[in-house]
Amino acid sequence: MRLVSIARGSNKLVATLINELTRQHTELTVDQVIVDMGTVPDNELFNALREVAGNGGVTDIKSLIANTPQPRGQLGYELHRIGDAQASRNIHTAIYDAFRLCHQS
Repeated sequence: MRLVSIARGSNKLVATLINELTRQHTELTVDQVIVDMGTVPDNELFNALREVAGNGGVTDIKSLIANTPQPRGQLGYELHRIGDAQASRNIHTAIYDAFRLCHQS
């Protein structure tokens, strides 16, 4: 869930959240809101590179989970989002993402 907005409602706060997977919005009426500031990926470079990537910038999740090589697309390089380019993560998770994708290549 990601915080989208906060509005005052009578004597409380109304927090609007969005589910990152389903894009469904949820409103919660609360006394206070505590926010952990993550990062938002800069998609400009990724979108420019995905146009000529052999895999179109798509990571095959089934292959990733099964610990098997990513399917080879057309000619060109493979492009994958890892670490903070995907979601707010720590450096260990970013390195692990890269390891899982590259060790089977």
